[in-house]
Amino acid sequence: MSKELLLNLNGGQNGRFRDWINQLEREPRIAWYPSAGNDFRDLLYLNPRYSEYNPANRPEPQHPDIFLHTDYASRDLDFTKVGDIKSDGRTQISLIHAEELPRLNLDLHNEFINFPKIRHGDSRMRFGSKQMYFLQIEVRSNRLGVFSAFAIYAFVENATFCAKKIIPCNGLTSHVIHVRYGAGLGGGFESGIWLLNVLHRLRGECFVTDEPFPRQNSKLWIYELYPELRGNEDRGQLERIRIIPSASWSGCGDVSWNLVCRG
Repeated sequence: MSKELLLNLNGGQNGRFRDWINQLEREPRIAWYPSAGNDFRDLLYLNPRYSEYNPANRPEPQHPDIFLHTDYASRDLDFTKVGDIKSDGRTQISLIHAEELPRLNLDLHNEFINFPKIRHGDSRMRFGSKQMYFLQIEVRSNRLGVFSAFAIYAFVENATFCAKKIIPCNGLTSHVIHVRYGAGLGGGFESGIWLLNVLHRLRGECFVTDEPFPRQNSKLWIYELYPELRGNEDRGQLERIRIIPSASWSGCGDVSWNLVCRG
């Protein structure tokens, strides 16, 4: 279940993450944001206060307890010191505490990545480091007020993390976020369309996306490496309940909240 996944990621450590897991009285609700880059907008848009500010057209699933971000490359994310992660005059996202978790022993396949060699020497870049952190974050928003959030950030490739960590640990993700997938500094080769195939397996309830994903970008080698990610890439399982303009989040297309319908 979800707690099994979090305990696996914690390893044998006895820090704040272990304390956070131990205080849970039920299975945690996890929002997974693959290809997150430097984006922490999900902490605002998946907060109950945002649902009150911009209600969906149907009752939406209960909000997540913790946010799981994965990306094999990201610039300017330094979790070794507290301070602002983002500040734009309307929203301030600040790191209050970070705990480094055990590194992930996961492969980084060249087939998944498109990364200019010159950037390997960028001192601000985390590239396939396999590092992972538990984060306590404070959000200050001029519309939503002040609130705390908890997150995990893992510098790993998304499909590998799903196939080798989430699925084997019986991980459940209440929300899956597909926004600017592969469009960040790492520039992945594929569109993330395989996420449609795992929604039911992960018991996903809400899929947030700035679709469309070009069908031709679903690379066969993903399914050859990880047959557990195979499926029919079915968009028909989604029922839209909210949409916001591209400029409000993605910049790559309007973002919609979709209930995952059970067959």
